[in-house]
Amino acid sequence: MPPPQDTSQPTPNELSTKHDDATSDDVTTNGWSDMSKIIHEVDERKIKDYKEDIDTFLVFAGLFSAVLTAFLVESYQGLQQDPMEVMVALMQQIAIQTYSYSLNAGFLNSTASPFPQPRIAFQPSVNAIRVNVLWFASLTLALISASFGILVKQWLREYLAGDYTSPQARLRARHYRNPGLEKWKVFEIAAMLPLLLQLSLALFFIGLCFFTADIHSSVGHTTLPLVAGWGFLFISAAFAPAFSPRCPYKTTLLKSVTKAMWKQHLSLVQ
Repeated sequence: MPPPQDTSQPTPNELSTKHDDATSDDVTTNGWSDMSKIIHEVDERKIKDYKEDIDTFLVFAGLFSAVLTAFLVESYQGLQQDPMEVMVALMQQIAIQTYSYSLNAGFLNSTASPFPQPRIAFQPSVNAIRVNVLWFASLTLALISASFGILVKQWLREYLAGDYTSPQARLRARHYRNPGLEKWKVFEIAAMLPLLLQLSLALFFIGLCFFTADIHSSVGHTTLPLVAGWGFLFISAAFAPAFSPRCPYKTTLLKSVTKAMWKQHLSLVQ
C-alpha cells in the first residue's frame, strides 16, 4: 500500500516564524542599500566640490598662462642681441669708411680702419635676466599645477568608478579605497594646487615690477604699490583664521595649520 500523504497544515507559530524571517531579510537588505546610498551620496558631494574647484582652477591657469606667454614673447628678446643694432653698427662703419677716402698722388686712400673694431660679446642686462627668470619660473609652475589638476580629477573619478552587483559590494569597495585616498594625501594634493598657482602669480607680479621699472620709473612706481597691496591682503586673508576662529577666510590646506596654532595657543593660556 502507498504511504499515507501528510496533509497537515503549518501551524500559526510556523507561519509567524517564516514571516519574521522574511521580514528580517528585507530589513537587512534595505539597511545595506540605504547605507550604501547615503555613503555614496556623501562621497559624491565631497568629490564634486573638489572637481568644481579644480575646473575653476584649470580655467584660470589656462588664461593666466596665455597672458604670461604674451609678456614672455616681449621680455625674452632682452636676452638676445638685437640684429638691428648689429646692422646699424655695420652701416656706421661703412659710412666712416666712405667719408674717410682721400685722393693723394693719384691714389684713393682711406684713413679709417678697414675692419670694425672688435666688440665685447653681448651681455644681457641684470634686470632682463631677473625678469625672465621670474616669468619662466611662473609659467612652469602654472603648467605644473594644471597638469596635476588633471591628474587629481582622474584619481577622484576612479575612486567612484565601478559597477557593483549589490550594496555590500559597493561598501566593500569604498572601505578598500577610502583609506588609500587618506594615506596618499589625494585631497591634500588637490588643496595644494591653488596655492601653487598663487605662487606662480606672485612670481609674475614680482617680475612685472622689475619689468615696468625698467621701462619707466613712473610706471614702476605705479605697479609696485599695487603688487605690494595684493601681497599684504593675500597673506592677511590666508592667516586671519589663525587669529580669529570665526573668520570665514579658510582654505583647506591651511586649516590644519590654523587648528594646530589654536591648540598651541589654548595650551599656553591654560
